[in-house]
Amino acid sequence: MISNSRFRNILFPSLFAITLVIFWFYFVKKTTFGGLSNVLESIITFSSIIIGFYTAMYGVIITFIQSDKKNVFDRMSDYQLEDTFKFQLYFSLLTSFIALILSIIMQSELINLNSAAGTLLFYLWLFSTFMLFIVSGITMSFLIRLIFAKQAKPRERTKI
Repeated sequence: MISNSRFRNILFPSLFAITLVIFWFYFVKKTTFGGLSNVLESIITFSSIIIGFYTAMYGVIITFIQSDKKNVFDRMSDYQLEDTFKFQLYFSLLTSFIALILSIIMQSELINLNSAAGTLLFYLWLFSTFMLFIVSGITMSFLIRLIFAKQAKPRERTKI
């Protein structure tokens, strides 16, 4: 059974992304536009950077675990956040890979975006791209807060 925090971490970004896709569907109504190729290249670059960022953050977190007496995961366990944290990282990584794969497929131009299958692919890509931005922002914020949440030691006074 899915926990409430995991459910929220999927539900809110999904609802926001669906709202943006519906807005696009009713007001913009375009599945192709000038510069789409550049947008796809940018999304591929951005999702690749995000995947690299997550990978680097795993190393930083492991360093925290090994260097701290009461490591990050012990503190997260005190607040029952460890499972939520792991899930958020996996979900973010999965979202990044899905956006990357769909962007590569769309960039290959194997599917005519004016066909029914192409339109469906475009809206799936649009949803995954919005999810990429939303979930990446949430996860990066979470990771940065986690890094700087290390308990600070009081500064010693220097004698003059």
